[in-house]
Amino acid sequence: MDILLAGVGGQGILFVTSLLAHAASRRGWPVIASETHGMAQRGGTVVSHLRLGRTHVGPLVPLGKADLLLGLNEDEGLRHLGYLKKGGSLLVEEGCGKLGLPSVKAYIAMMKLKAECIPAARKAREIGYPLGANLILVGKAASLGWLPFSQRELEGALRELSRPNLVEKNITSLLLGLSSCETGASTGPCKSSLQS
Repeated sequence: MDILLAGVGGQGILFVTSLLAHAASRRGWPVIASETHGMAQRGGTVVSHLRLGRTHVGPLVPLGKADLLLGLNEDEGLRHLGYLKKGGSLLVEEGCGKLGLPSVKAYIAMMKLKAECIPAARKAREIGYPLGANLILVGKAASLGWLPFSQRELEGALRELSRPNLVEKNITSLLLGLSSCETGASTGPCKSSLQS
């Protein structure tokens, strides 16, 4: 599985990359991860390429080959749409509703993409943990069946990777995404029945 994560510095892209890589390695899958950074410390672009269960491939997901694009920032998610393969899956932060723009909708339809947006940043603020928006998106992707990991696998990886003082907040954020049926623009029904 090829995953591209796109956002800006400070959104926890590298943590999510580590989480998904850790869950895959716990299954015994080969993992290749690579990050590209702009001026990340100043809110610049951060992109992470994650290749799970693949051998004899390069570290970067080629254009038009990603199975899933997680856009922790709406603009960065849409800027990297070209990485998705035909029929791939797109999950982005709701942002300003750009997923509903005519040109974006036309591209999604042409490429037969499954696309959803979720107000992850707002939900994270509502629970008093703004840093959890990235994990809300991961939970939502898992609930849609776009990630190959169960709730138990993701929680286990989170417990192993999180700082002790953040474990429960991180798990709460993940579970919020897993149970969320609230979306913005969508090209398919919400499926929130992921279990271990």
